[in-house]
Amino acid sequence: MKYILSPFRVSYKIYFLTAFSLSLALMYPVFKFCLIRKSRFPLAFKAMRFWAHALQIFALSPIRVTWKGQLPQNTPYIVCPNHSSFMDIQCLYIILKDYFIFTGKKEIEKWPLFHIFYTSGMNITVDRKSRIGAYRAFKRMEKELEAGNPILIFPEGTISKSAPLMGDFKEGAFSLAIQAQVPVVPVTFTTNWKRLQRKSFFSGLAGPGIAEAIIHEPVDTKGMTPDDVSMLAKKVKSIIEVPLVERYGNVITDKISQ
Repeated sequence: MKYILSPFRVSYKIYFLTAFSLSLALMYPVFKFCLIRKSRFPLAFKAMRFWAHALQIFALSPIRVTWKGQLPQNTPYIVCPNHSSFMDIQCLYIILKDYFIFTGKKEIEKWPLFHIFYTSGMNITVDRKSRIGAYRAFKRMEKELEAGNPILIFPEGTISKSAPLMGDFKEGAFSLAIQAQVPVVPVTFTTNWKRLQRKSFFSGLAGPGIAEAIIHEPVDTKGMTPDDVSMLAKKVKSIIEVPLVERYGNVITDKISQ
């Protein structure tokens, strides 16, 4: 079955990559205009949401969201999703309607066209190889939270190659949440790893279908101290992981044992 489906998966990847590249090129002048000034960043965010909706339609992958909790009101917060697919980012722009700041690895600044969302200053890149760079990114995130803007951080740092099994969580997001005393919103993507998996071009899963997401109850950090960072990271990871274990228990167990 694996080899029978392989041509269809490769065809879907070529189709998606073509749709992504052409649509980004067409939207680029709009993004360029919106990102010239900081005052236009909210407008750029709306343009991003429009592009994400269009791209999801091209991907033949409608989104189904289960809300187990509501987003915090009148306070900034940090969104922490599992990172299982190249499709996660566009899904988040569709699901989360209010303006937020994305964080990403510094290498994104070298990506053709897409880099503009980070080099413009709209979003934040984190240089993991530089303590000074990481510190500057952390302080920028603090300022955004103080300004009332939600922050979105993938705790795994990158797309898990073993999805649906999650990678190790880095503690930066949780240290920031405790430092700012803001809630953390866990998000679980349950099917995106099947839509566009991070593996080789010829072996990774890919194909149309429902993109399912679960928005969990916010985790309050009021009263927590730096000593609680590891505990908070484990708690959030456990919340995100429960739906994955319930659905793919055998798959996850097999991956752990390998």
